[in-house]
Amino acid sequence: METITRADARTRLETAKMYLTAAELIVDETVDEASTVANGNAVLAGIAAADAICADASGERYRVPDHRAAADHLERVTGDKVLGRTLRELVDLKDAGHYGVSNVSRTNARKALRRASRLIAEAAARLR
Repeated sequence: METITRADARTRLETAKMYLTAAELIVDETVDEASTVANGNAVLAGIAAADAICADASGERYRVPDHRAAADHLERVTGDKVLGRTLRELVDLKDAGHYGVSNVSRTNARKALRRASRLIAEAAARLR
């Protein structure tokens, strides 16, 4: 665990929004790699948004390489199974977007964008 302040949460939320904007800008590009890069940015957006949510809920974020455990932490500190599941489903796409040699389908990239958007909306609502 790592302590994270409300000011840090706002920074993480803005970072999440920027990652999502980048993903939205490239998801429909015609090159094959565009959906993979969009997916990768959406995953990063979701992780940053989850950090902001955790900051609001507990003042701590889960900072280890196991992002599925971070999803468990998100669920635990918020009591919201849907948020935990949303992040879990999103980070399950991480390897394909960041390390894969095959491109992520545009359909999966769009799913990642929707999940990241949900997490960002939740973070924004909590940090108003």
